[in-house]
Amino acid sequence: MSIRGKQRFKKSSFSHIMEVDQALSSCHSSSSLSSSSLVFLILLSISYGYCYVFVRKLKRGFPRVVALFPVFYTLFVVPWCFPTSILLRALTSFFLSWISSFKLLLFCFDRGDLILCNSYVDFVAVAALPLKINAKSSPSKTQTLKVETVLKMLLISMPFSVISFHYAMLIFFAILLGYWGRIVMPHLEVVPIFNQLHRSTSLQVFWGKRWNRISSDILRGTIYEPTRESLERFLGVKLGKAVALIATLVVSGIMHEIMFYHMTCGMKPTWEVTQFFVLQAVCMVLEVAIKGFWTRILCQPPLHPIVSVSLTISFVLVMSYWLLVLPVWRITGRGCEGQGYGMRVVESLLRVSERYM
Repeated sequence: MSIRGKQRFKKSSFSHIMEVDQALSSCHSSSSLSSSSLVFLILLSISYGYCYVFVRKLKRGFPRVVALFPVFYTLFVVPWCFPTSILLRALTSFFLSWISSFKLLLFCFDRGDLILCNSYVDFVAVAALPLKINAKSSPSKTQTLKVETVLKMLLISMPFSVISFHYAMLIFFAILLGYWGRIVMPHLEVVPIFNQLHRSTSLQVFWGKRWNRISSDILRGTIYEPTRESLERFLGVKLGKAVALIATLVVSGIMHEIMFYHMTCGMKPTWEVTQFFVLQAVCMVLEVAIKGFWTRILCQPPLHPIVSVSLTISFVLVMSYWLLVLPVWRITGRGCEGQGYGMRVVESLLRVSERYM
């Protein structure tokens, strides 16, 4: 065989080996994903079953909180079940590690929609999805996902797809999951995620009533209202509200850091997201003070809605790009392979699944 023939043989052999290696790798990743998904479903079924059957029989308050410690830990680690998908880690981190944990915290004190659930299926749906019990549901209404709704979902997600694909998909799937649950169970109601963002005349309106109603409502019940009620007796109404608002957005920033922690597979947090929400809280307090000075002291009319909406949206977009989008860009496309705590949890879960399943 000539030298050129040997080179061709080596090159073809090498390419064949690479193709086989890629095929084996894809098979391994798909089998790992299916095993992780099975572990994920089993963990959730056991955790929510434990809450529905056992925890609800305990005395409300501290005993339930203590009994739910294993569930809180489980909800914290379930995003690691998806080491190859940043989108699935983001979804499970938001809906389970954050929202579901806070719903269970309200459940400990006989508050929230989980108390109204009369079946295990409803309990799981309300705990894990953006759904709540609809007391005024009527069977005559058709629960369908309309074309207009899909268009709204796409239009809302589109601006964020320009900034961050994963964040846009997170928004889209969050809305889609809620409507899917509503179609399957008509007696449940979808919690609206967005509410006419173009009418955000102030930061307070934007964060409290227009943007991400799921997290706003859950933070209002778990952080803002208890903090405000506790502090108003000592600090007065205005100062108590201001401190409660800052505390609420600090907690929101920490929960977003946990989401980023899951998305980056356990990388050390930069705290840029927390800085963003603390800055938003301080600006909201200043905004209320400036509005009071403008209308009461200077006796000037409020700004035209077009001006106030433009200022609000512009401020949020600029600050979001600086402290939210840039950190997402730095982590986009990273998997959990070989990365710290997250990968160790994934490997241990897979070992358990291979042993007992």
